[in-house]
Amino acid sequence: MNKDTEGESNKICGTMRETGCNENTEEDKDSDGAQTETFDSNETRKDAEDKEEQSEKNMNNGNEREDFKEGKPSCNTTASVNAENKGMDGNKENIEGQGNDQLELEDKVSDATQAETVNSNETKEDSEDKIKQSEMNNWDNRNRSENVIEDAFSKESTDLESDVVSIKGEENLSESQKDVKSDPFLRESELKECSCKPLADNLSNLGSRGEKSTVEVETPAQTDTSPPLSSISAKRCTEPVCVQDFLMELGFKTESAKLSLSDVLNVSAETLQNKVPSSPQDIPAYFLWNLMMFNSKSRNFKYSLAQKESGKQETEDLDLLGLDEPPADSYHPLDIITAIFLNANAFLQQEVMLKMSLCQFALPLLLPDGNKGCTFLLWAMRSIVKKWRPFSLRESKGFKETNMVIECMPTFSFIRLGPCSISKSKILNEIISNSEQQHNFFVHSNMECGNLPRKISNGLVELCWYLPSGSEDLDLFREPMAILNLRGDGTAFDRQVQFMAKTSSALFVFINNLDSEISGILNSFVETVTNLFIIVSSKDITEETKSHIKALISSSAVKRNQILTVGRKNDAEFAQLLRSTLKEIVENSSPGAFGLSTVQSQTNGKRLEEMAAIAREIGVKVDEDDEQSSESQRKSKEILHSIGTKGIENFKKMRMTFQDDTWQKLSKLEKESCRLKKRGQMSVNEYLNKLDENRSELRNERRKKSVTADMKAFITALTDKSGDERKHFLHWMKFGLDFSSRETLSALREAYKVLYEKSQEESADQKKPTTATLKQLKELDREISASSLGLEHFMREIGLIYEALIDQKNRNEEEECIVQQLPSTAADLMLDGFPLELIDGDVSNIPLQWVTAVLKEVEHRIGRKTRVFVLTVLGVQSTGKSTLLNTMFGLQFAVSSGRCTRGAFMQLIKITEDLQKEVDCGYIMVIDTEGLKAPELSNIDDSYEHDNELATLVIGLSDVTLVNMAMENSTEMKDVLQIAVHAFIRMKDVGKRPVCYFVHQNVSDVSAHDQNMRGRKHLLEQLDTMTRAAAKMEKQDWRFTKFSDVLDYDAKKNNWNIPGLWHGNPPMAAVSTGYSQKVFELKRMLFKCLTSHQNKHKYSTISEFTEWTKSLWKAVKYENFIFSFRNSLVAEAYKELSIKYTDLEWELRKEIHCFVETVENRIYNAKDDPENVALSLKRERVSFLEEKKQKALQELEDYFATSNNANLVEKYRSDFFSSIDSVVKERAMYADMKSDEAVQRWRDMQKLDDIKASYQNRIEKQVNELLQKCRQEKRGMDNAKLWEEFQAMWEVTLATLKHGPRKKINIVSDMETSLIQNMPAHNQAINEKLAQKSYFQVEMQVFQVTKNHIVRKPGNDDTKQPTRFQKLVRYFHQEKSNDMNRAEEWANWCLQECEEFVEKLAHRNQDYDPTYFRELLKIVNQKIQEHSDNEFTFNENFKVDYSLYICSLATVRFEEMQDSFRKKTDPLELLKHEKENYYKSFKNIYHEKDQTKQRAELFCKSCMEPALLNAVNKKLGPEIVEYLRYHGKGGKFKFRKNFQVALMLHLKEENKFENYHRYIKRTIPYEQKWLSKQVTKCCATIDGEKPLLCSLALNILKRFISLIKETIKHITSQTNETTVPNVIWMFKEKLGSDFQIPGGQLAAITLGASNINLGHFTQEIASFICEVEDRLVQHINGWGSDIETKIKTLPMDPSSELYTMLSGCGASCPFCGVLCDCTNPTHSEHSAEYHRSQGLTGYHFSTSRKLVAENCTTLVASDTKFRNEDTKKEFWPYKDYRNLGVKYSCWNITADTTIETAAFWKWVFYKYNEQFAQKYTVIPANPIASWNLSWDKIKEDIENIYNIKADEFY
Repeated sequence: MNKDTEGESNKICGTMRETGCNENTEEDKDSDGAQTETFDSNETRKDAEDKEEQSEKNMNNGNEREDFKEGKPSCNTTASVNAENKGMDGNKENIEGQGNDQLELEDKVSDATQAETVNSNETKEDSEDKIKQSEMNNWDNRNRSENVIEDAFSKESTDLESDVVSIKGEENLSESQKDVKSDPFLRESELKECSCKPLADNLSNLGSRGEKSTVEVETPAQTDTSPPLSSISAKRCTEPVCVQDFLMELGFKTESAKLSLSDVLNVSAETLQNKVPSSPQDIPAYFLWNLMMFNSKSRNFKYSLAQKESGKQETEDLDLLGLDEPPADSYHPLDIITAIFLNANAFLQQEVMLKMSLCQFALPLLLPDGNKGCTFLLWAMRSIVKKWRPFSLRESKGFKETNMVIECMPTFSFIRLGPCSISKSKILNEIISNSEQQHNFFVHSNMECGNLPRKISNGLVELCWYLPSGSEDLDLFREPMAILNLRGDGTAFDRQVQFMAKTSSALFVFINNLDSEISGILNSFVETVTNLFIIVSSKDITEETKSHIKALISSSAVKRNQILTVGRKNDAEFAQLLRSTLKEIVENSSPGAFGLSTVQSQTNGKRLEEMAAIAREIGVKVDEDDEQSSESQRKSKEILHSIGTKGIENFKKMRMTFQDDTWQKLSKLEKESCRLKKRGQMSVNEYLNKLDENRSELRNERRKKSVTADMKAFITALTDKSGDERKHFLHWMKFGLDFSSRETLSALREAYKVLYEKSQEESADQKKPTTATLKQLKELDREISASSLGLEHFMREIGLIYEALIDQKNRNEEEECIVQQLPSTAADLMLDGFPLELIDGDVSNIPLQWVTAVLKEVEHRIGRKTRVFVLTVLGVQSTGKSTLLNTMFGLQFAVSSGRCTRGAFMQLIKITEDLQKEVDCGYIMVIDTEGLKAPELSNIDDSYEHDNELATLVIGLSDVTLVNMAMENSTEMKDVLQIAVHAFIRMKDVGKRPVCYFVHQNVSDVSAHDQNMRGRKHLLEQLDTMTRAAAKMEKQDWRFTKFSDVLDYDAKKNNWNIPGLWHGNPPMAAVSTGYSQKVFELKRMLFKCLTSHQNKHKYSTISEFTEWTKSLWKAVKYENFIFSFRNSLVAEAYKELSIKYTDLEWELRKEIHCFVETVENRIYNAKDDPENVALSLKRERVSFLEEKKQKALQELEDYFATSNNANLVEKYRSDFFSSIDSVVKERAMYADMKSDEAVQRWRDMQKLDDIKASYQNRIEKQVNELLQKCRQEKRGMDNAKLWEEFQAMWEVTLATLKHGPRKKINIVSDMETSLIQNMPAHNQAINEKLAQKSYFQVEMQVFQVTKNHIVRKPGNDDTKQPTRFQKLVRYFHQEKSNDMNRAEEWANWCLQECEEFVEKLAHRNQDYDPTYFRELLKIVNQKIQEHSDNEFTFNENFKVDYSLYICSLATVRFEEMQDSFRKKTDPLELLKHEKENYYKSFKNIYHEKDQTKQRAELFCKSCMEPALLNAVNKKLGPEIVEYLRYHGKGGKFKFRKNFQVALMLHLKEENKFENYHRYIKRTIPYEQKWLSKQVTKCCATIDGEKPLLCSLALNILKRFISLIKETIKHITSQTNETTVPNVIWMFKEKLGSDFQIPGGQLAAITLGASNINLGHFTQEIASFICEVEDRLVQHINGWGSDIETKIKTLPMDPSSELYTMLSGCGASCPFCGVLCDCTNPTHSEHSAEYHRSQGLTGYHFSTSRKLVAENCTTLVASDTKFRNEDTKKEFWPYKDYRNLGVKYSCWNITADTTIETAAFWKWVFYKYNEQFAQKYTVIPANPIASWNLSWDKIKEDIENIYNIKADEFY
């Protein structure tokens, strides 16, 4: 609607003229309840008349009562009617109502509801009198009907005589009636403006009779000057019908913006329920929702409220006559449609019109605007495209497809003048409907709500087309035609009648009878209407009618055969008569039975565009004339003009330069870089480099292109405008582009068909088609493929322009503007309902940068947290996928037969807020895909891969996939299922969990569901078979054996039978109601699925969808999908899961460590044998570990339930759960071992303590005797004398004591025994070596590898004579190929690991154990067996010499260990340490001093201080781990990948070849050593004023001191009546779980302690504890001088504990040596995201001996072979590496050529190529210049790969 007509939607409806009270009498009768009688063969005329009379009586009585009851004026009431008018009205009724009196009165009553107001001078009683007078006159003349046909035209009678009206003289109409029927069209002044002379003449003739009209003639609305609401005269109508009030009654807010398409398409709870309307406000939405689903019953909306009120009326008023009254709140369908069009914006109008067309509803062409004006809906019809087969194309099986706006065809108009006794619309439906395929194109009175009075739709002109199918048996007409139907009395709608008269090939006028006024109107058609047909609907014709008809024939206004009468014909017979008439005009034949004279130009008809011009001439508004639409059309024509001059193919080449061969070549290169099918003999890296160079050249070539003028104009139109103006422009572009494509493709297809038939004829003549013919066919085929041009091509060009410019660094201002504005504009369009192309269907590629940028802008508008539910449909081409989505959601995916969907398009549908919370997402993203098994791709070699890729992509992107199948047992269906099963298996493996529904099209039998039970069973069997086959191809046959292993499949719930789309035979078929209903049920079920699945996993946000799309698209380009899938979302989800797991593992380890510590403390402090204590603690341990395990498992379960991306790592769930269980089991064994060790240690210490106690008893006895002796002598002794006496006694006593019972083990002998047992076959060699004393002087020696230690491996190429080239290589590289150096290097590495093992044993503070040598030799044997070198192996001599060397070194350390332990545990030595304490006690007792302070000091110093220090040491290890995990820079101590990053940064910082080489070859030892250094470095970091280690230790000490002080307070309150030993035992009891309080010094403390004041004793302890704290603080601060040594002495090595959680399983790739990425120790297979170049581990080409630069993922994806000892020197395909044995089968190496070696390792390989070659005695690889990367690029790559910031690690 243009700006002028938009305002008129709020104005009063064009009110009926005073005679307009009969406007509804036609269906006017259709709509107003007039019943057309069809006479049955068994029914007599009299019976029919009786029925009619009774029906009319009931209707009249009911309507009369309603009028008087509600105070409504009679239909006869006018604004200024005098007394004589009343009588004249009665006369008129008598004249026109013969035989139809009751029908006429019914029309009057119905029309009364449309009148506007009652004259203020006329009372209610006057109105009642008028009705009574009219009714009396009607009944008086009931029997005056006579047969008026006989003898009328006897001389000119024909075989069709009964159809021709005979005319006799008849009485003239009353003058009053002439007045009432005057002014059929316009005023004279208005006629002059419109240049309509015949109608002006007619108007003047009617006015010259001398009778002055008492009714004011309404001024028609002009285009620019519509009268305001207040200016409409209230006295011009008999009842107010305010359009604005009516619209508000339906819930439209007239002051707000127009209703938009997005308002209708938004999914809400109401749309899913689709309930029958319960209020008037529900009706428009109900109609629109059903129409968008192509529901042919959408016009049936009698809502429940009306039914309830009607029922209420029935119960309250038992007057049965009242039941015939229409409910007061009921609505005619056309009123609703009119209201919707008045309130819809231009784009919703267009979509509603399109949907109505598909439902075969008559379309509104002239829309009344409520003020006697109307609008020609040309724009709204622009999108309607129809296909049909005219008779001329029947033999060739061709068809015509065109936009109906521009198609020229005969147009037939049907109007009613005055009342009519038959339903015009019902007759029209029968005319264009087959008897077998009846369809209600036009609403009529026999339809639901069709009998209700119309309120605002009178004056509506409807359009319907008849289109032939090319079948003689089915077609009613051979050629297409259009039918126009005016609603209401034509005498009240002058412009509409003028329009129909000027535009029609023939005008059919329905009348009951003729009077002078109507006759005058018919005469006015002489100059404007070529073929005028008068249809007399009355069964009994008046004499006046005959007279006027005779006059019309005489004046040549009509011919005899152009006057048709219904007579006694039933509807079917009369419809056949009209059909024959139309057929003759349509076919434009020579004069036939009717002798019709037609004008060629008129019968050819007019286009709707031409009709719009006529509409403008007569003052009718055209919706396209508004400023926005006109300007947009102008802009689009500027661009479309180039297409017309150049042709589509040339236009695309010249104007869409970014879609040329460059883009196609880039796309092909991208896929080739993944598949390497044309590599030939080139190495993978060389080939990839070549492809990269080609890509760079093509990109540079693309950058040089400029944006063409047409594309600039297109971009400017998009970016400069917004909202409706931009939409108008795009729609105009679409119309023009579609038209050009249709015209071009139609011509090309026709040429192709002719040429193909020619080739077939040549083949039939037993000769091959000529080369020229085949060449022409091929060229035409190419042209057809290249001649498709749509809006998607322009949008694609925009995307490619963006892709080119975004990579361009130096952009000018215009280009920068394009880059910034295009994604935003495309996002706006997507949110406005325009599909966005996801996959370029022409080259099968995704412009990822463009799609990402657009989706990013979309996310910015809808919110980052808004989630999207993705729905996809998949199926064979042309099986109705797009139609299914369009029906389900009211979308606009292209369904044209000329241009099927190519690639994939996505469209967003908003979910309203009331439904968002329920489904947990804000939008539905619908993806429509290219059909599988496309014929145009059938001859392409990789068409199956193409379909497989497409299916994998869309299924991978979707949350729900609809697999569309048109034929259940077809081969195509099986192929689709096979492809879909492949995709589902792939998604299952990567953690995606799509839901699948199989939609079986064209299954309409009501028993199909039950009858297909066997079919469903067969389908499931097929799916199971396909699953096994697909799983085998995907190398997953061990996981998937049936379809239910892949998806949760229910044969009943996951299969949907949907009837066929069409009801009848196209093109006249409507969409089947069963189809739309089933699709709606499917839609509702999908939302139930959406609701039920929201708790299982979260739907994706736009950013997550984008990331998933990127990685999924990258993955589908590989032949072996499962091993090529990488996704940043999956990687991030796995990282989060790994961090969660390591957190849980650390919590478990920490808590179990604390528990074990408590166990050890309690066992240590036990009084008696702790066996029972240990058993009790083991039982406690079981429940403790079970509790912690369940807690950890629950947290892991909660993570999977709540994490947004947990579904992506679902396949790892069992591995991580098993890992928790594994950790708990391992820690349980550790706890039991520690418990057993503590018990054994207690027993060993008890033995020692028993010996020590006996010694102490003897010392105490001697001390007591000495004291007694000194006191008896009563001689004073000073301290010196006391010391002398004490010293003498001490020496004498110790001389009587012996050392402990532990014997010293001969470690050398033990070593020799272990060596001989380890290598029994080499006893003699071992003995000879041992006899050489030099072997025990190895500390200063370095092990030397000699030639006698190694054996060179025989290679396959060694059997042949070396070539000259090989000799030269070996000559020049002989220094670099020193096997001895590599052997010595390996020996040194192994030695370092053995030394570390020995040092760990030495730091246990335990005695030497004979098993130590056996463990050490076991390690040496394992290392030698694991040694792998391509050139040599170690022999037995090496094994003997190296084992002896290692054991000799260990012997020295073990002896030191044994001596140290013996000293610490010898009772006599321990007693010597207590000498000072005994002397002090002796001295104090002698001098009789208070010993409380001294004993308290002794207790604190000898017991509490070591206990505290020991406790701090035990807690310090876990505390360091805890701190470093959460405070380490870059999280390097928390997650393995971050740890790897830190290590790489360290390697780069030192930048030494030896470090790189050592890391590659000995990764685990290198990592352990580096981690140990890092822990030491971090612990030495100054925290405040102290090193971190000291700070942590002091914090622990502080906590323990607080605990001890609290314990002292508690004990002090309980020291009454106890002893010192009891007090000490109380300390042990209270602190026994936290400390190991040694008892070795207790004898000295309790010696002579009976006189100690216990209260003072505890107080003194409290004071000395502070001194202890001070000493320990000083001691701890001293650790800062040697952090490394201190860490080594800790009971828990923090670096070892950290590495346990960072190392994963420790398995290394059998090719490149990279460690497995899996952080959990328990997993089904090893994997690494990034592998290194295999040349780093020494792999080289067998012929050239050059190092291999390719990584494992590239080689596994290629056809390259390898050989090593595992293959027994036979070449083995990399692709089949998993079949080589357990060492290889447990590794999952992704076959992916684009998973490049990390930039870091590229640079290492490039820089140290020579050194690596020298190390492995081979030739350096060919230098790859692109690998000489700067540190910035390396750092950037590291940050991208590991998702970190490198600066955080410094």
